[in-house]
Amino acid sequence: MKVEVAVSYSSFLIAFAYFIMFNLFDLSSTFLALRLGLSEANLALLDLSSRLGVGLVNSFILVKSVFFVVVGGLVILGLATRNQGIRKTILLTVIIFSFVFALVSVNNFLTIYSILSA
Repeated sequence: MKVEVAVSYSSFLIAFAYFIMFNLFDLSSTFLALRLGLSEANLALLDLSSRLGVGLVNSFILVKSVFFVVVGGLVILGLATRNQGIRKTILLTVIIFSFVFALVSVNNFLTIYSILSA
């Protein structure tokens, strides 16, 4: 006997809230690191900044905005569909994105701490 577990609306909202929170941590830790004289290590972001001819901060905000729109769209799609397989896949994707940005944020804060404590 197979038991199906439905994915609730609150699961999507909680996962999206964590995604936003960890992205804001990443944003704030990156700004702090740049103010402390550290450099951005994301080569794709550096390339985007030079190709668009804008500052690093502007390209970073652009990329974050695109992330929010794309993941927000996924959450809306997940909330709108009744297919539990699609819902689970989208929820897992949002959770993975949140986890990746959590790791990036922890890495940023550890790097800042090691620089400040040296």
